[in-house]
Amino acid sequence: MWRQARKMFWFGTLMGALFLGLALAGAAQAQAPAGPPAGHQMLLTPEDRAAMGQIFWHRMQETLGLSGEQATEIRALLDAQRTAARTTGQELRAARKQLRGLLDQQTPDPAAVQAAASQIKTLQAAMFDAHLQTQLALRAKLTPAQWQQWQSLHSGQGHRGRRPGPGFGPSK
Repeated sequence: MWRQARKMFWFGTLMGALFLGLALAGAAQAQAPAGPPAGHQMLLTPEDRAAMGQIFWHRMQETLGLSGEQATEIRALLDAQRTAARTTGQELRAARKQLRGLLDQQTPDPAAVQAAASQIKTLQAAMFDAHLQTQLALRAKLTPAQWQQWQSLHSGQGHRGRRPGPGFGPSK
């Protein structure tokens, strides 16, 4: 009987904790501030991104053995490239949306589709050229040993968005 009472006590405690957790989660969700629509939520705040940027640069400077001057020049180079890529990327997304809209029409105008496709190709080429120029400028600011280290860091080992294979990194 004592064993049965103890089981009932723990079962009741567990169920109460579960119910309380669900109730609090529901209340928290109901009181969540209105923000961007689902699917468009910012995962990181600007402050989070700035803090992560500081951590990245500290680690990069340490890992590559960058001088203060190198770190400053490389950071300026990559910041400028990122700003330009953001603008071109927005233009590219708009051009792709326009192309999808044209293709979704009942009878798409072939000339308009070709013009939209040409614009996308031009923007993609501009992004590729900018990336290539950044890589060349970056390589000029690093020693051969630092460049090798940079490549290994960006060849898919721990760098999001990159996969090993053909590209700018060393072939394996």
